[in-house]
Amino acid sequence: MGSLSESIVLDSLYKYGEKAFVVLKTAYEVYQNNSVSGKKLLGDFDFKTLINKLREKGLNYNPNQLLRIMERDFGIIETTYRSSNQRWWKFNDPSAVSKALKIYEGKYEDIAEGDPEIILLKLQVDIVNIDSLLKTLAELTSKETLTTAEKGKVKQLIFDDVPLIVKLFKETQNLDEEFKDFNSKVRLMLKHLLILVKKFKGINISIGDLNYEGVEAINNQQIRSTTDGKDIPI
Repeated sequence: MGSLSESIVLDSLYKYGEKAFVVLKTAYEVYQNNSVSGKKLLGDFDFKTLINKLREKGLNYNPNQLLRIMERDFGIIETTYRSSNQRWWKFNDPSAVSKALKIYEGKYEDIAEGDPEIILLKLQVDIVNIDSLLKTLAELTSKETLTTAEKGKVKQLIFDDVPLIVKLFKETQNLDEEFKDFNSKVRLMLKHLLILVKKFKGINISIGDLNYEGVEAINNQQIRSTTDGKDIPI
């Protein structure tokens, strides 16, 4: 399957309407929750959780046919596990799905009428795709020890991806009304990073062991030290 664009996702939504939108949005919300859970899962979302979340929204609907169409006809999702009592899928491009959902909801309408600086920040937030990074960090954090390859991955993320997100966060943290979701995810990202840096030193802790001061420590010290060129031994 080639690269998925938001136009393909939008085609599915326009063709199959509101039910398709609610199913896809709910599946994406399950994926977002799973991506920050720290648990090793069989995919981005599963049928049972999706059904329960749809019922919470008052939709007593079996989405099986729509999910089959999204997978077979549009390539939006892909089955990652199937058994007699459960089924899991992954999103082939979560960022394309996220953007398509926002466009369908009208969140990109009249964008030129807003504050240009806020518009630019929103575009940058969309591009950095923090959900994907959080999923990777959660998987690494769940491990008791890191392999050499995993330490190398953490080092690469801290040097290449995290400084850009932290720089963006410095712009969005005082605009919590517009960027509340992104800001909370950045703070969670910093918690994961603090844990992973401790794992470099052979200290095994969990998310629950950290408090807000721990997050501030990595925000103000660990990230600054990596961007100043100091190395992390692997």
